Amino acid sequence: MKIDELETIPIAIDRNEVFRISTGSSLTAENVIVKVRSDNVTGWGNASANSVTQESVESILKASEGMRSEVEGKDIELEEVWEKLREKLPGNPAAIAGLDIALHDLKGKLEEKKIWDMYGGREQGVLTDRTIGLMTKTETREHASKFIEKGFKAIKIKIGFGVLEDLRRIQAVRDIVGKDTDIWVDANQAFTPEEAITLCQKLKNLDIQFVEQPVREGDLEGLKKVTSETDIPIMADETIKSPEMAEKICTEELADMINIKLMKSAGLTGGRKIVEIMEDYSVQGMVGCMGETSISIAAGAHLHQTTENLRYADLDSHFMLSDNIASGLDFKDGKLWTSDKPGLGVDVDKEKMEDHRMELEAIS
Repeated sequence: MKIDELETIPIAIDRNEVFRISTGSSLTAENVIVKVRSDNVTGWGNASANSVTQESVESILKASEGMRSEVEGKDIELEEVWEKLREKLPGNPAAIAGLDIALHDLKGKLEEKKIWDMYGGREQGVLTDRTIGLMTKTETREHASKFIEKGFKAIKIKIGFGVLEDLRRIQAVRDIVGKDTDIWVDANQAFTPEEAITLCQKLKNLDIQFVEQPVREGDLEGLKKVTSETDIPIMADETIKSPEMAEKICTEELADMINIKLMKSAGLTGGRKIVEIMEDYSVQGMVGCMGETSISIAAGAHLHQTTENLRYADLDSHFMLSDNIASGLDFKDGKLWTSDKPGLGVDVDKEKMEDHRMELEAIS
């Protein structure tokens, strides 16, 4: 697969409302759209600026310039170039993800295959949740009711106000949605191990599917303590930024489940490596997102369809944006459905993309 050109377009799209979690808040989602071309065929990718990998639009653009010499004018293999970029650009997984997703889209189009089919996956809708950020109990209840009316069958609640207030908010959602809706809980590192254990004990009667990242990302001992002393499954998220850490989580049983995010795993290639580890250890998990547009949300949906071990999907960030720059990913019956087109199966609206383009000084 020879790459003729690599192009990057920085964009900023306002969210529908301020999104708050325990580590901060945001009103605008900043992304870098990646475009690769081969023989007049275009592949699209999306790199998301985010606090978890500590990458900004500027750092992604700078890293992308470092990628150019590795791909432009060259006949490449996906895994080979992924390995080179991880070695050349450590600390830039989201930047690598943008290119890796674009290369997958291009390869799928050139081979006339959907991405999930490239990995021997299966075609089915991906049930996604809708996330409620940190807000008052009344607002939390109102958002849950609205999301259920729109057809979502799973609600994820961000927590971090404190054990008692978070319990009140979770109870309020369970009262609104009834017994037939999944509730997932995400602490985003908000608690000490002792607080997390107390929270999980008090959640026993609320039928919670899992609690995500209850302790600080580097507190592996604390994570294992919470996992071993609670009945509710514990999912690692911010802790896992690479296949190597995913293997450590599995071998040392530090958490029950794993959350793969393409921005952390450096794209679909890294995501698939983590999936293979999960399959080896019979560990289940989720594919998540980090403020991306529907371009990389579609990539996450394709990854989900490559394995049975990804039981859950948190692929809702595009619903939170005030505009959608790509079509081809549909939502119905509580599920995301990828299109019949090859690659990612999305069509990018170039005019909309230009409307949201960020004007930045030249990156040196």
